[in-house]
Amino acid sequence: MITGSLHRLGRLFGQSRFEKEFLRLNKGFLRSPRFVPGKVTAFGWNLEYVDGLSLVSCLEVLVLKKWNNFKARTDSPVILDCGANIGISVLNYKREYPKARITAFEADPHIASVLKENLKHNGASDVRVVEKAVWTKEGRMPFFCEGADGSRILSSGSASTSTTEVETIDFGTFLSEPVDLVKMDIEGAEFEVISHVRGNLKNVHNIIVECHVNVGDIMPFANLLQIFHSSGFSVAVNSYGIRRDLVNQPKRLVNEFDQYFLVAAWRDEGSGVR
Repeated sequence: MITGSLHRLGRLFGQSRFEKEFLRLNKGFLRSPRFVPGKVTAFGWNLEYVDGLSLVSCLEVLVLKKWNNFKARTDSPVILDCGANIGISVLNYKREYPKARITAFEADPHIASVLKENLKHNGASDVRVVEKAVWTKEGRMPFFCEGADGSRILSSGSASTSTTEVETIDFGTFLSEPVDLVKMDIEGAEFEVISHVRGNLKNVHNIIVECHVNVGDIMPFANLLQIFHSSGFSVAVNSYGIRRDLVNQPKRLVNEFDQYFLVAAWRDEGSGVR
């Protein structure tokens, strides 16, 4: 599972070195307590992190497996990274496309500060950071600060001791011009946001969305797929996380989703955005 992706970074590290580095990090953080911040040099980056286990997961999915990568039509693609967290996805895009014009959205105040430090210390200071939650309108919303990679907008009345209030943006205002890639990992808000911006999707060439699904209410996920299809995208749905089937049925945990899917949507050459 790991070795099949190593050749894509061989030019930077050498396959054996990269594999050993990832396995070393993974082994070390598996023994560490959750939500303990620190610093580490990994994959050629000097990184601050807020949680070791989520760092390793991001490195595996985003850098090693490259599940959020895309084929840009230009050497300076426009990328909107919604839910940038500590910046692994942004740094990966910058490594692939150094001239990329990236806007990174991160609403969690503490994590946004780590994001900015990681961009500054790894040659990505030209990335625009928006410290607001991607949403359907400008305003303020209650926001659950999970402490790693699961912070999210909350519905009214869902406040807890880990809740703060954050500013929101109307994501549609960022889609008035052509965009090469929208990457979206916004912990459940994706369904309302995609529905809200469906009229602007004509300006988007590629989109990758981590979908957070509760199986008791599957219709928002179905609607998202329909929106992409009716907007002229080719669509692929990929399993993400623990397998769920007739035997491995979900047991919902507090502040968790039942199932995760990675949805990729793209416009075929000769159609869509110019």
